[in-house]
Amino acid sequence: MAEPMAMKQVASVFIQSLQGEPGMSLAQRVRVYRTVLEGVRSGTLRPGTRLPSARRLAADCAVSRGAVDEAFEQLQSEGLIERRVGDGSYVANPLPAGAVPAQVPAAERPASASAQRVIERFAPHLGQWSRLEVATELFALPTLHPRNVPTQDFPLDTWRRLMNRAWSEPYRSHLNYGPSAGLPQLREAIRRHLALTRGVHCEAGQILIVNSPMQAVELIARVLLEPGDKVWLEDPGHASLPVLFEVLKARAIGVPFDGQGLDVAHGRRLAQDARLVYLHPLGQHPLGIRTTAARGAELLRWATEQGSWIIEGNYNTEIVHEGVPPPALYTQDHGERVLLVGTFEGVLFPSLRLAYVVVPQQLVTTFTAMRGLLGEHAHVATQLALTAFIEEGHMSAHLRELRQRCRARREALLAAARAWLPGWARLGPTAEGMHAAIHLPAFAPDIEVFRALRKLGIGAVPLSSICWHERSVNGLALGYGGTDEATITETVGVIGQVLRRFEPGAAMS
Repeated sequence: MAEPMAMKQVASVFIQSLQGEPGMSLAQRVRVYRTVLEGVRSGTLRPGTRLPSARRLAADCAVSRGAVDEAFEQLQSEGLIERRVGDGSYVANPLPAGAVPAQVPAAERPASASAQRVIERFAPHLGQWSRLEVATELFALPTLHPRNVPTQDFPLDTWRRLMNRAWSEPYRSHLNYGPSAGLPQLREAIRRHLALTRGVHCEAGQILIVNSPMQAVELIARVLLEPGDKVWLEDPGHASLPVLFEVLKARAIGVPFDGQGLDVAHGRRLAQDARLVYLHPLGQHPLGIRTTAARGAELLRWATEQGSWIIEGNYNTEIVHEGVPPPALYTQDHGERVLLVGTFEGVLFPSLRLAYVVVPQQLVTTFTAMRGLLGEHAHVATQLALTAFIEEGHMSAHLRELRQRCRARREALLAAARAWLPGWARLGPTAEGMHAAIHLPAFAPDIEVFRALRKLGIGAVPLSSICWHERSVNGLALGYGGTDEATITETVGVIGQVLRRFEPGAAMS
C-alpha cells in the first residue's frame, strides 16, 4: 500500500479559544501559554504544526500581542515550540523527552454511572460488530472476503473527470444544501436505470436518494414501524440488520430459506403479525438462493392480508450469470406494499455512499418530510457525478465489461470447486451477484475452518456467525468479484487442503 504523501502546512492552525475564562484572574500570557501547552500534551497540536503569528493570535483571541509574545518566549525556552525568523512559529518536531506525559487512555478510564448503563445496553451488539467490522487501515480486504468488490475494474479516470466537473465554477450554487429527497436529475436517471435493468416502472418522485442502504432501511423503519413491531429478516443474512431494528425498538425475527426462497410458512409460524419483511429475492446474500415467482406471490398475499410491508433489496442485481433475471418483486405488487432499496456500491465502489429507496406514491411526502426533518441530504457533488456517469453511458459500458469479467471469475470458482474441494463440501447457487456459500458437514465446524483460513490470509466468513437464531447452518461465505481467476483457483485449492484436515480420521496440523 502506498504511503500517504507528506504535505507542508501552508497556513497556521486557527485558535480562538484560550484556557480559562476571560474574566478570571489569570494573566493573558498565562492563558495563551496554557492553551498551547495543553494542545501539545493532548496531541491536538501535533509536532510540526504551524502556530498563528503573535499578531493573528492576539486578534483572534482578543488578547494583547505582548501577552502572546511572552507566552511564546516561555514555550520556546522549554523546547516546545520553534520560532523561525521570516517563517513563523511551529510546535517542536521532535518534542523534547518528557514534554508529553503518559496519560491513561480515555477507553481505560472508569465510566460514569450513566455511561455504564449505555455500555451495558449495547453490550450484546458489540461482539457482533467486532466480528463484522474491518480495520480501517485494511483498504485491501483478505482474499475472497464477501465485501471484497471489484474496485480494480472501476473506470477511475472517468469518475475523476466527472467529479472535477461537479466541483467546477458553473456548479458553485451546488455548494449549498441539497434537496432532502436527492437531486431531481439523479432520481430520474435511476428511474430509467431501474426500468431497463429490473423492469421497475415508477415515478422519479418516488425515488429518494440516501447515503447507504442501511440508512434507507432505518428511514423506512422510522416511518413504518412502532415500538414492539415484529420484522422478518433473512437468516442467515446481513448481521447488522437485527441490531438496527432492535436499537429502533422493533423485534427482529429470523426466517430461514428453503429451495424456493424465504420460507413464508415458517415466518407465519414464528410471527404471523409481523409488520415488515426484508429480503433479497433475486440472489440472497450469503446463500445465493433466488426466491421463486410462486414464493414471491405467497409473500405478497401475506403482506396484503396483514397490512404489512416488504423491503426488497436490490444489490448487485445487474450482475446475472444465468438466463434473464426475473422482474423485481416490486413489479408484482399491486397493493403498494413493497419498497425497493438499492445501491451502486457493489458494482462501482463501496465508498460511493449513495443509495436509493423507491417508496409507494402515497407515502412520498411522508418519507421526504421525515428525511428533511432529520436534516439529511446526500453529498451533492457525488450525486452530480453519478448522474453524469449513468446518463452519459459510462454505467452501461462499465456494467457490460464487469459482467463479462465476473462471469469469468465465477467460472474459475466453479472449476476450482470441482477440482479442489472435497465431495462433502457443497457450493451453493451462484446464478447472480459476486458471492457464494460453501456448505459444510458438522464434522468441519465453520468457525474452526475460518480461523485456519484467516491465518493464511483468506477472508471467508463463517455462515454460523451471521445466523442469529440457533440453527444448523454451517459453511463459508465468499466474495469473488474482486479477485482474478488465477488467485481464485489458487485460493480455493488452499481451502480444499484446509477442509481435508477436518475429515474424520485426518491428522490435524
